[in-house]
Amino acid sequence: MTNPLLVIDSLHVAARRDGARRELLRDVSLDIAAGEIAGLVGESGSGKSMLGSAIGGLLPRACAPTSGRVLWRGRDLLQAAEVELAALRGAQIAYVFQEPMTALNPTLRLGRQLTDVIRRHGTGADATATALKLLADVRIEDPQQVFDAWPHQLSGGMRQRVLIAMAFSCRPALIVADEPTTALDVTVQAQVLTLLLALAREHGTAVLLISHDISVIRRACETVHVMYAGRIVERGPTAAVLGAPRHPYTRALLDCLPGRAQPKARLTALPPAGAAMPGCAFRARCPAAFERCEQEPPLGATSATGAAACWLNHRSESASHEGTTE
Repeated sequence: MTNPLLVIDSLHVAARRDGARRELLRDVSLDIAAGEIAGLVGESGSGKSMLGSAIGGLLPRACAPTSGRVLWRGRDLLQAAEVELAALRGAQIAYVFQEPMTALNPTLRLGRQLTDVIRRHGTGADATATALKLLADVRIEDPQQVFDAWPHQLSGGMRQRVLIAMAFSCRPALIVADEPTTALDVTVQAQVLTLLLALAREHGTAVLLISHDISVIRRACETVHVMYAGRIVERGPTAAVLGAPRHPYTRALLDCLPGRAQPKARLTALPPAGAAMPGCAFRARCPAAFERCEQEPPLGATSATGAAACWLNHRSESASHEGTTE
């Protein structure tokens, strides 16, 4: 990838509690190109939202990066002052969060919230006219009515459309969409996701779509990064990774999809995660674990464009090589 928009390089994030330090993100690396729709998938608690927050300097106070870099157009955001990050957020990197009712200010009308964002980043346009056009762009039939409304007067789907309008208000280069459809019913989920992706492609905006729903990632994303226990365990083109997964965790996520089950058969479910242990974090849950899994595997290449952090790939390659030399 030449001149990627965002480069996360060996990022570690830790939290300190009761005098003990706990690593939340471990050696995370990923790149996003301009206009790319990238997915980040994993179970709840795997570190997806933590990574999304780290990009824009939105980590909770109890958490802090301990090493690594977050490069935005070559500038390390971990070294940036808060005033620089505040100017970047919204203007170049925007967010669409999971629950619109908590992302929107309940004490301000929606029009005020939209125009405040537009004026803050100094687009020079008529803020009210721009806001009304944005509301129309997200397929709201009566933009003026929504402009004058309070957040509690709208449905969840309508509030999420307002957040999408807000995210696009300053034409950012990247939108971090953190579980943007989870709080919505299935029909509205599809509408909101289709709208978000259509606007991103229309404006050439890159998207990092964070989701626990692997079927959403399959439908929406060009590339996918699979996260487990704070680490990227597999990545590559979506069709390749989900069509022929090389990490047992990715296979397990796919096996949990209801569409893979036979009628009246029990759904596959992952066993609960065990305590932290050295080596591969997934080995206590992995049916294919063997002795070498007691060492932590690197995120090694499985193809020209894909990689997986699993010793099984190294073992199969070694066996294939030995068979050839014999």
